[in-house]
Amino acid sequence: MVARAAAAPSVQPIAYSHKQHLALGLECLDCHSSADTSAAATLPSVRKCMLCHAKVAASNPEIRKLAAFAANHREIPWQRVYGFPPEALVKFPHAPHVRASIACDRCHGDMTKATTAELQVKHTMGTCLGCHRQYKATEDCAACHY
Repeated sequence: MVARAAAAPSVQPIAYSHKQHLALGLECLDCHSSADTSAAATLPSVRKCMLCHAKVAASNPEIRKLAAFAANHREIPWQRVYGFPPEALVKFPHAPHVRASIACDRCHGDMTKATTAELQVKHTMGTCLGCHRQYKATEDCAACHY
């Protein structure tokens, strides 16, 4: 069983709506493009956002903020919502999870309803081990901890 966290909207420099972008047909990997190839699911760069938003909704006040970051050659200072504290000594590689067809919502919740990035799933060793047991994945401590 996945522990659902109370939806806690984060304060972000730009009001980004996962709900709106997913409704348009975008998928997680469209923006978090390295999740299937590397350890981290990186946050999208301002250049990636501007691939669409140089023309799409360019007059929207939030898109104007985005364009200002791009014009100043600055990355958007997104505030991470998910992660582990350093003292947990956890490494979480996204790529093997994507290759195993673990849906993103398993660990991140239903982002089709999220109007802003929010913590929907509380990650604990219990939630991770429960999933590993369900999918018959390794339970070796060294697989996740260093």
